[in-house]
Amino acid sequence: MAFFEILKDKAINTFNEVILDKKIDGEGLTKEQQFCKKFKIPDTQQLINESNIQLIYNSELNSSRYDDQEDFKFEGKIYLTQQFLIFKDFTDPRDCTFTLHLSTIKKVERETRSFIGGINFILVLTTISKIQIKLFFNGIKFEDERFAQSLSNSLKKNQPNIKKLHPFLKTCYSEYILSKNNMSNEKIETLPEGGLGLEFKFPGNSKEARDKTKLKLWFDEYIANGRNLSMIKNNMFYKLIRVGLPNKLRGEVWELCSGSMYLRFENQGEYQNLLEINKNKTSFAIEEIEKDLNRSLPEYAAYQNSIGINKLKNVLVAFSWKNPEVGYCQAMNIITAALLIYMSEEQAFWYLNVICERILPGYYSKTMFGTLLDQRVFESLVQQTMPMLWDHITKNDIQLSVVSLPWFLSLYFSSLPLVFAFRIMDIFTMQGPKTLFQVALAILKVNGEELLKTEDDGTFISIIKEYFQTLDKSAYPNSPQLKYRNTTKFQELLLVSFKEFSTITDEVINSHRNRHRDSIMQNISTFVKRTEIRHLPKTKNIPQQYLDILYDRFYSSVEKNKIKNSGSSTMDYKGFLKFMSEICDWVEEDCNFLQRLFKYWDSEKQNQLTFSDLVMGLNTLVEPDLMTSMSNFFELYDIKHNGKIDREQILKISEDLLDITTPWKEGHLLDDITRAAVDDEVAENLIKQQQDKTTTKNGDIIDLPPHMEVDREKIASQQAERYLQAASNFINRSFEYAQPEEEELLIKDLAIDEKIIHNVALDPNHPVYLNLPTFRMVILADETYELLFSTTFRDSIHLDRELNDLKFIRNLRDMFDGLLADGKKVATKVRMRMDSRASQLTNSSGSSSIKSKTSPKEEDEDDERDDDFGILTIDEKDKDLILATEAQSLKDPIKRGSTQERIKQLHDLPESNNKKSENLIEFET
Repeated sequence: MAFFEILKDKAINTFNEVILDKKIDGEGLTKEQQFCKKFKIPDTQQLINESNIQLIYNSELNSSRYDDQEDFKFEGKIYLTQQFLIFKDFTDPRDCTFTLHLSTIKKVERETRSFIGGINFILVLTTISKIQIKLFFNGIKFEDERFAQSLSNSLKKNQPNIKKLHPFLKTCYSEYILSKNNMSNEKIETLPEGGLGLEFKFPGNSKEARDKTKLKLWFDEYIANGRNLSMIKNNMFYKLIRVGLPNKLRGEVWELCSGSMYLRFENQGEYQNLLEINKNKTSFAIEEIEKDLNRSLPEYAAYQNSIGINKLKNVLVAFSWKNPEVGYCQAMNIITAALLIYMSEEQAFWYLNVICERILPGYYSKTMFGTLLDQRVFESLVQQTMPMLWDHITKNDIQLSVVSLPWFLSLYFSSLPLVFAFRIMDIFTMQGPKTLFQVALAILKVNGEELLKTEDDGTFISIIKEYFQTLDKSAYPNSPQLKYRNTTKFQELLLVSFKEFSTITDEVINSHRNRHRDSIMQNISTFVKRTEIRHLPKTKNIPQQYLDILYDRFYSSVEKNKIKNSGSSTMDYKGFLKFMSEICDWVEEDCNFLQRLFKYWDSEKQNQLTFSDLVMGLNTLVEPDLMTSMSNFFELYDIKHNGKIDREQILKISEDLLDITTPWKEGHLLDDITRAAVDDEVAENLIKQQQDKTTTKNGDIIDLPPHMEVDREKIASQQAERYLQAASNFINRSFEYAQPEEEELLIKDLAIDEKIIHNVALDPNHPVYLNLPTFRMVILADETYELLFSTTFRDSIHLDRELNDLKFIRNLRDMFDGLLADGKKVATKVRMRMDSRASQLTNSSGSSSIKSKTSPKEEDEDDERDDDFGILTIDEKDKDLILATEAQSLKDPIKRGSTQERIKQLHDLPESNNKKSENLIEFET
């Protein structure tokens, strides 16, 4: 039994490793992506192995550490990926943490001597920073051996990256200052490319900030704990960041803390390639960037100069090409301008990518979802931590988000003086987004008494602005103690932020985000929906309430799990097929007509439809006016846009008409002609049943039976035959009335060659075309197709069908079973026919009470139609000719068969069915 229990546990563990590791968390990240985000390494990395160890590290340049001192031994977990060796201390991660790139490990040795305490073996690593790290493995021997083997394999596979290491180190100022002081094996003579501050000076007073002292402290830290890609972070590392970074090292420390340094090393040359490949190209994002260039930190001298402006533009343009879905968004120019003061273009580019994609996802996007969500979180935290102030804000209807939104969006660069904003940025890069909340809460806390006296937004904002301008002043000018008098307001702000609000952790913020995420998502979706619908062109054939339904259906068909944004999502043909199949009764998977619609509606000709493209296309498809409806259909096949449809397009029209009328041919749908025939048959049956009754019990209402049998097969067959006959009539009349491209030449050929074997209209050597007026005439000559373009086709498109509506096309049996639902209509017909028969019986003259001929006035109105070719007056002679032609077409040799067979037969019609009579040609002109 124990054996089977072991197998069971092993199976469960395997399931958890395979299935649960792939589970998506609330942020949309897999477990592997969460791991990369946690340790700030590229998303391409995957965890290979891990182990619990103890370690000691020592610098060859600093011999103050000894192996036998327990104070310097750290216990934690070590992780191995394809390119990184990561360690995290169990007790406090700030005591000892490192993320070593495998390229920086010069040597690995193994010590086999035995130790007390179950130590299996020791691995000794030596880095390029002359740091020696001893890893003590004390777990299961087999697993420890496997980790050592995995490390060896990863080091071998990573050897090609070693070639990229030296060029990269030349760009690091930390390596440069150690090389200049002969404390590095790297020989770097040239000052690395840095930020604009090297040329235009850094903000603030370097002496007051004790910049040289800070630089010396970091120099010592680099000697003792390594640097850049081989840096070991301890408590001193975080303390040096909190007191403020030296100007020349600020950019490098920022990218080390954020992880953008690893991206820059992995993608060397990509930034320059983006600029080179897209040189001289334009886009909407670039146009927006141009507008904001001169509004980016205008108080800094570099951005009043072409040098700073060009650098800023390069970074923003490169970012827009790398991230086309984001492009350029509000406040990105301010963030980038701030980064460029301390960073090179390439450094700023990669750090901007990390901020937008990982640190503050959703902040810089078209919907600004991340920013709006955090504003709601901030309000919730104010309510929780400062209830009195929150009650005052809500009581006076003060919009707190109007005040705090610029703080979060610009990372305080647009609100605080730059010298203080950069100090906030130092801490932000070290501990992440919670910094923004802690500082914002401290600002309200420090100014709480004055803010409680405000009654409107203006006064509230003015108090905050005045406070920001006096951050360098003493927080306690009247204090008797010198220590307090020398404490500035900014120092007080930092103290309140990270002491009183230290409880605002990442876990607290995430819990608030999860609580408000759905409501913010819904608000944004509703706002974007209203905005996008409001900016649509006018659609006279689609009511406003239908646009809402179409919008929801469009984005449900688009295969994206993103927020509905303003026009950024597009629909491919697969989504278009799904969309149309849900609202149209005639759509099939291989519908050629649907493919034609997709290509015609695609305004950008990129095989993608925007919501606007779809709505405008549907607006033409449901056109109620008969003449306009025929014109819209004609334009689909007028591929040359010259008002002519050639022989090939005529054949395509006939095939597409056969396809889209399939539901009526197969009896799934009934048109108005069939319904009228059904009503007539029901009425006749009722008359037979009630021929002995002259009145009903109520006097005015016909007594309808609960059920009435109708010859279903007969009616369905008649409708199918009518649609097939309409297709036959269409192709016959189209070629009969088609006009030759060179009419005189065709007449001449006809005169010479009296024996024509093949149909001239179908002969490819004699091209013909159909114009719009003739096309309309052909359609109007057939009752079925005229009805199709006037009502039948439009009624088969259900724009009002709700997204969750599961109703499908009613089959013919369902329709027949519900024929008596409209009892009043049938009863009226029965009443009229019974009255007519009674009138016939009582009429001594025997004349019918039903007029068989309309009045002259009505006849004239029926015989006149306003077309593009003018008002035609049809005399009796013309009527005879048309009737004769129709009679002849009914005798065509087309046999019953499949749609494709009938089309083929129609294409091969004999000459006798297609000769033009001189009278008909005369009528056409």
